[in-house]
Amino acid sequence: MKQIEPGFIHDLSNLDRLRAGISEDKQGSLREAATQFESIFTQMLFKSMREANSAFESDLMSSNNSKFYQQMHDEQISSQLSTTGSLGLADMIVKQLGGEPQDLSQHQPTTDLSPQQPSQPFSIRPINADSVALPTKMKSQPSAPLSAPPLLEKVAPVAAAETLPTKQLQPTSFASAEAFVSHMKPYAQQAARALGTDPALLIAQAALETGWGKKVISNTLGSSNNLFNIKADPRWQGQKVATKTLEFHDGIAVQEQATFRSYDSYQHSFDDFVNFLQHNPRYSKALTHSNQPQQFIREIHQAGYATDPNYSNKVLAVMKKVQSLL
Repeated sequence: MKQIEPGFIHDLSNLDRLRAGISEDKQGSLREAATQFESIFTQMLFKSMREANSAFESDLMSSNNSKFYQQMHDEQISSQLSTTGSLGLADMIVKQLGGEPQDLSQHQPTTDLSPQQPSQPFSIRPINADSVALPTKMKSQPSAPLSAPPLLEKVAPVAAAETLPTKQLQPTSFASAEAFVSHMKPYAQQAARALGTDPALLIAQAALETGWGKKVISNTLGSSNNLFNIKADPRWQGQKVATKTLEFHDGIAVQEQATFRSYDSYQHSFDDFVNFLQHNPRYSKALTHSNQPQQFIREIHQAGYATDPNYSNKVLAVMKKVQSLL
């Protein structure tokens, strides 16, 4: 198939010739289509760079007419670059689609090391995970001519060597009370040691506040991870989330809008709950009874932690179920 000349970028006859030549030479048509794709990709690069530089434009050089001709110039340059294989994208596409790439030796740079030494093409050593991950143990390997294997084969060993452990995602809901208790147990045990109380009490309080983890306060950005529904007062400098809550005034339930603290994790929620009790003077009396779970939660309730008149009784009722699941 006769190669399509770059010509004028907006000359649609080039595309007509490309369609007409598919039946004659599929291999050549694949090459030309890949070249066209590289041209489009290069245009996108130019466009992104122009847009990034728009903040520094001067009024003198940023008229609509200048932008119009500048765009035409960029498109034409993109077409010219794609025909020379400057990016190598077309060769990679042809190879990935089962075609035969062009001889890459014509695109290899040459070096003139001395007046007496003729120019020779650069050679590239095969990449392996050991040589990338541990530079001090790189082995001497003979140079090999540059070939054109698929891109993924080139980068896969490097990616494998640099893979880092992924942070485990915590669940946003729990299928059962057993699942909730099992997941919260290590956090509660750590917090209970800091407070000197029973971890079952802390899990029960979190279960009551969140409906066994099914009603954790959240917004469009995700879960707040707030297991104890601690509100965000003016002293709180972290993330916040606003929602409607049920408060009791003189024994009457009233729905109000309130702002609550937001945490990165359940662990952070337990840690802040411990800090909230230990650094708030109103709970100093309650902390003296931390080794007595029933008295501890009643003192927390009386200190104003919750407005529900039956709050402490509800927590103790849930605690019995938690103890049966531990």
